[in-house]
Amino acid sequence: MKVRRQREESLLVIGVAAALMLLGMGVLASELWKLQIPRKSSFDADFVQQSVRRIRLPAVRGKIYDAKGACLADSVPNYCIAIYTEELRAPRSAVANTLELMHEIWARVGCAPDISYRDIQQHFQLAPNEPLVAWKTLDDEALAKWRRAFEDWTAPPKGSNKRKSIAGLDLGKPVQGRSIVLQTRELAHRGTTTAANTLELVYEISERIGLPREVTFQDIKDHIYARRPLPLMAWKNIDGSTMARWADSCSRLVGTDIYCQSDRNYPEGEAMAHLIGFTLEADAASEENGERVHFDLRGIEGKKGLEGTYNRLLEGQPGSRLVQIDVSGYHHRDLQTKPPKPGGDLQLTIDANLQRFAVEALAMRQDGEPDDVPVRGAVVILDPNNGDVLAMASSPSFDPNAYMKSARYRQSLQKDPTSRTFHRAVFGQYPPGSTFKPVASLGVLAEYPGYGETNHVCRGSLEVAHRKMKCWNHNGHGEINLRHALMYSCNVYMFGMALDVGFKPIHDMAQQFGLGQYAGLFPDLEEEPVNKQSKYGNLPESSLNDIDLCNMAIGQGALLVSPLQMAMVAAAIANGGTLYRPRLVQKWRTAPEADYRTNPTWAIRRIDAPVEAFELVRGGMYDVVQDVEGTAKKARVSGIEIAGKTGSAQYKKRVDGEVLNRVQTWMISFAPFHLPRYAVAFLVEDGVSGGNTVGPRLSELYQKIFEYDGTLAKEETR
Repeated sequence: MKVRRQREESLLVIGVAAALMLLGMGVLASELWKLQIPRKSSFDADFVQQSVRRIRLPAVRGKIYDAKGACLADSVPNYCIAIYTEELRAPRSAVANTLELMHEIWARVGCAPDISYRDIQQHFQLAPNEPLVAWKTLDDEALAKWRRAFEDWTAPPKGSNKRKSIAGLDLGKPVQGRSIVLQTRELAHRGTTTAANTLELVYEISERIGLPREVTFQDIKDHIYARRPLPLMAWKNIDGSTMARWADSCSRLVGTDIYCQSDRNYPEGEAMAHLIGFTLEADAASEENGERVHFDLRGIEGKKGLEGTYNRLLEGQPGSRLVQIDVSGYHHRDLQTKPPKPGGDLQLTIDANLQRFAVEALAMRQDGEPDDVPVRGAVVILDPNNGDVLAMASSPSFDPNAYMKSARYRQSLQKDPTSRTFHRAVFGQYPPGSTFKPVASLGVLAEYPGYGETNHVCRGSLEVAHRKMKCWNHNGHGEINLRHALMYSCNVYMFGMALDVGFKPIHDMAQQFGLGQYAGLFPDLEEEPVNKQSKYGNLPESSLNDIDLCNMAIGQGALLVSPLQMAMVAAAIANGGTLYRPRLVQKWRTAPEADYRTNPTWAIRRIDAPVEAFELVRGGMYDVVQDVEGTAKKARVSGIEIAGKTGSAQYKKRVDGEVLNRVQTWMISFAPFHLPRYAVAFLVEDGVSGGNTVGPRLSELYQKIFEYDGTLAKEETR
């Protein structure tokens, strides 16, 4: 029998093994030390670099003032109730889970549940293990919609036959009768998403301060997905009483605070809406000064009018904040802040009082005009001595303050048949009618200085190319000269004059007055004035035949102008022949503390016509208003000599499938006659005639203007 003996190991082997083990442990300890000590700073730098995000901070927008310093567009605080989602990552909330599930179902059913936030809270207090009926009685449409949505929601994933389970819903019973029932026991012990916690906080704040919710659950999810480090603005534009209620009942809630954003306010409201324009939330920027922008707090930017044209000046320079985010993408801490620089200011030539007078004059009703339809038209008032725009009104108008705040209001304006957002004074294109006759007359007198003594006989019509072309006075004006033709607004005289001299003199004079050309109302303030070669309106280059030529002479046919252009015409005639660029911005500055810089007046050209020609035309326009037989007797103002020219441009309009004859009614004018300070173009769409529709309105406008500037005393004129 063999006896097994224990084998003794050599001490040398044990020593070698121990040495190798110690060596290995030493190597590991050395590498660990290198990682934690010498390389720590580089790892920290990499971590910081990967976790740093840039947030763009909008600047306070600059102001817009009228000529006398009244503020027309102001930056005001917009107080918001903000929610900081990084503070709402609690492990679980049964109420939040129930709200989340309820909103997911709501999005699929399309109708609101029959339970409130308080109902859910009471359910978990009294019977947390019992089912909760969220929708009690669905109609057939909602029921069918929910069944289809539930099938899609729980459909098996690709490659599987097992339907997906939805916590809180019974897969076998998506409805019980006509009710949707939530299995709240399944929701009581589940983890809660940040979106669900945020939704619960929104409900809680809404309940405490009595404001309806403004953000949807989808808004919350979108914010957490795309703008996680930024505060969520749950309510905007809250008033003082709401802020007080929040401070009293919600200030101790975790994750919420009052946040102040910059907003816009327009004190003059509808009166200046087309001219000033409006602002809306700015588009998100992805880059600023060559640096990437990860998140944008989204200030406001100008969209129309002066706000849009000079947005770069008014918006200022945005700042930035570098923040460190955690692994989940939530705001961890601020690293660096570069404050934004406020925007620059504009001071206009507009007088807010004259603007209101123009708006009120447009709104006047004449006999036979319907009260339930807004007046459509425009008024432009210029200073004929330098081209300053003193007022520029368009009707009907809209409320720019409501436009910024209400999407529903913006949608209603898109469907408004009166086109309230259309700036008729600048962008409207109309045939000028008889207000073009002074231009045509000056064109003829410039070429044929003695034509003012030429007489024509008006018998109510004139046969041109086998077509009878009528005067507005079908009985005729008899034998008259050019000055009388202007006073009576005789079409037949203009037909005869045009046939005598041809198209070119009339066209060339219209071109000198700037018709069909760039007006320069919104210049680049950094550049010297320039007369750009761009089309504005329509000035035909030739006449097709004699009928087309005669129509041109009375402001009909293809000729199209804007009220602004006709105000420029009136101003140039008033001052004796200098066509000025209309100046809307008087001065401007790039920052609130900077000095103002002047936007210079600029004479585009001198009208090439003799002084005698201007005197004859001005005399005819004087007779239009001041003579007992003038067509604009209703435009008179006692104590003020006014010169003007009426116009009634006929056009065809389709109404309910029927083509009807309509009239665009005009007056251009200037006053006082001998030393003009105001030149006015006044348009009312679909009126009766210039004298009857516009004349009384113009009289009321001038009455208020001259009372305002002190020329007339109120007690003597009322």
